[in-house]
Amino acid sequence: MTVRETATVLSVIALAAVLICVAGCAAGPASRPDPAAPSARTLERAAAVLTNDATTLRQRWRLFNAQQLLDQRCMRKLGLRYLITSAGPEPPSGVTTADVLGSGSSPGYGVPLKKGGGVSGEPAQDQYVRSLPSAEQDRYVTALNGPADQAAPLTLPSGDKGSYATGGCTARTQAHLYGSVRAAFEDVLVPQDVNELFNSYLAHDRQYQTALGRWQRCMVTDGRKAQTPAALIQSLKAKAAQGMSPASLDRHQRAAATADRRCDAKSGLRATLAARREAFLRQQPQTTLSRLEGVWQLRQQALRRAAL
Repeated sequence: MTVRETATVLSVIALAAVLICVAGCAAGPASRPDPAAPSARTLERAAAVLTNDATTLRQRWRLFNAQQLLDQRCMRKLGLRYLITSAGPEPPSGVTTADVLGSGSSPGYGVPLKKGGGVSGEPAQDQYVRSLPSAEQDRYVTALNGPADQAAPLTLPSGDKGSYATGGCTARTQAHLYGSVRAAFEDVLVPQDVNELFNSYLAHDRQYQTALGRWQRCMVTDGRKAQTPAALIQSLKAKAAQGMSPASLDRHQRAAATADRRCDAKSGLRATLAARREAFLRQQPQTTLSRLEGVWQLRQQALRRAAL
């Protein structure tokens, strides 16, 4: 299912209030108490939702597989064919991501070869739908995604507004796993939206930019010019999509991840990223933190239902 959203660039300006006491004054005016600080549990869960690590990758893998099976069952009840798209092998538990170094003894990003699509890499399910006559195709898409006019509005923490489909087999699957269609979309869109704000924050954060510069210079000495770990991983995914042999892909991953691990140790990049994420979250409104914690809770529910 394709989710469209219009990304907006937001700048966050922090205003500092300065209290000045003129010499000779006995006491300044009584200050208003600070709002209650978020609990450690709330911060931990919010950070977990924003962090892309091995746990997140494995959770996404399980939820995707569950959704595919449920979509297929729903479409079959309507007498329609549905071809399950493979999510590939389960991500290793110790895999390295752009946010977190892996714990495995053999460094790697868990990038799999692309399988199951045609020459273009298009999933067989999409090829099948495109092969249908126009009238049948419209009926099929409506059965899967619901009528175009069945949608509900969704406002994200950044203020960006969008909508999501509420009908069809996909919506039934999402409601079964998450309890509501809205919750399923929040699981994807809220972390994505807040991470966009976090990336804008990092672009002007001196501590992070200093650590990133050290990592980049270290990687150059290894003959790699990736601007970030995320860009490095994306380049490996592009190679995998081009049909690189398993042995060659494995060599490239090991070499890149080994250099990345060495440079991360020198620069402290990922440790700095985690610290700046916490600092960023402490600056967010309670409403944003509550939504992130809500995403964490409903994702756990979806994972439990996916296992049934």
